[in-house]
Amino acid sequence: MAMGKSPGSRWSILVLAILLGTMLGVYLQGFDATRPLFRDVTRAGFDVHEIDLIFGTVGFKLFLRLNLGSLLGGLFGLWIIR
Repeated sequence: MAMGKSPGSRWSILVLAILLGTMLGVYLQGFDATRPLFRDVTRAGFDVHEIDLIFGTVGFKLFLRLNLGSLLGGLFGLWIIR
């Protein structure tokens, strides 16, 4: 079976490409020359600072960022699975 032919692997390739594109976009936000191009279009998520349990304390946060890298990663992923 060729890579990317089953429906499950197609979705995983697309999601992986979008995640890698987002990480590249966040990295490129650190440079003055590319900061305006790769700024975050939207940022959504939640932040749970502290959940106090009997045996310890737990906290977590999850944020989704969309930028130009996300779009380029999605297009690249679609090109790969076509």
